[in-house]
Amino acid sequence: MGDINVESYMGPLNTAVQKLTINEGAAGKVQGSLSSASSALDDSAAQAKGDAGKLRSEWSGGKGTTFEGKAGPAPKELEQASADAKKIADMVGNATAKLKAAQQEVQQLRDEFRQKAQAIADVANAAKDNPSLQQQATGMLEQMKAQYAQAAAKIVAAAKGALSEGGGNAGGTTTASAGPSNAGSIGSSGGGSGGTGGGGGGGGAGGTTPSSGKAEFVEPPKNNYNDGTKKVQLPGGKEVEAPNERAAAAVRAALSRKGLPYVWGGTNPTKGMDCSGLTQWSYGQAGIKIPRTAASQTVGQKVDPKDMQPGDLLIWTGHVAMYIGDGQIIEEPQPGENCHIRPVRMTNAGEKMLGVFRPAA
Repeated sequence: MGDINVESYMGPLNTAVQKLTINEGAAGKVQGSLSSASSALDDSAAQAKGDAGKLRSEWSGGKGTTFEGKAGPAPKELEQASADAKKIADMVGNATAKLKAAQQEVQQLRDEFRQKAQAIADVANAAKDNPSLQQQATGMLEQMKAQYAQAAAKIVAAAKGALSEGGGNAGGTTTASAGPSNAGSIGSSGGGSGGTGGGGGGGGAGGTTPSSGKAEFVEPPKNNYNDGTKKVQLPGGKEVEAPNERAAAAVRAALSRKGLPYVWGGTNPTKGMDCSGLTQWSYGQAGIKIPRTAASQTVGQKVDPKDMQPGDLLIWTGHVAMYIGDGQIIEEPQPGENCHIRPVRMTNAGEKMLGVFRPAA
């Protein structure tokens, strides 16, 4: 068996990116032309109003009645035409933005897949004398290919729906698309129950990615997780202290999902979630909104791993876990497993570690 070529598995993701391609130059010209037309129509309406006012003061009787019937509605019609042109221009702009956002999502999925797939391929290609391992790797790649293709299809489908709601296709686009999807991160590709995996560099302890900004804080929902204290009791009875009440609430929420099945792309706290679905939901229970995918949850304060506190998120390019204290993390690991608690680790299946982040800071 020859070397495994990761690019041969990239077809569905490459196709999805192409489907979301937009000719920004053409779309910009259309939007500009419509905006100019709207302005010109506004000017014409203003001119027509002025002319009509002068004529009304000069004409009376039958001439005045004839004028009112034929020329009177003209300014309003011009104003309506201007409003229509502006509305279409706005639709073109919104469609362009949605297409770009959707394409970026698929490109992130493609990059994530390529990185994970290459780690698997490197291990298999280094063991050419082990056909069984190569066959296993090929099977894993085919399964991953199908999963990522499904994620990309969800983004394209969501995009079509978003554009349909917005009034249809925009000029210069090659497909209907866009808007944020619920596909989320595919989760950990880690090997074994710990998700520690192998192959590749695993990422340094601190990561090089800076915080992407503050998380959004809202009024915490009324639930059993928000008790107003920083204390958290871990399974087994040990008590730990989070940096603040919201971080503590997030940890309590995450612990309440222990045993929940991993569901790829899942966000349902009763039926199943993936890794980033768990962390997003848990922080949502504390009144903190964080992004959907693992790699985008780098919000809040970036902290040194040696200074981790309960509620901090350990984030890799394709996986996220929550530190709960006492040297442990909770995570939704991978298909076929349930949400579980494991000793803290700084590596995950050869993925690059982005760092440790404190959303509640």
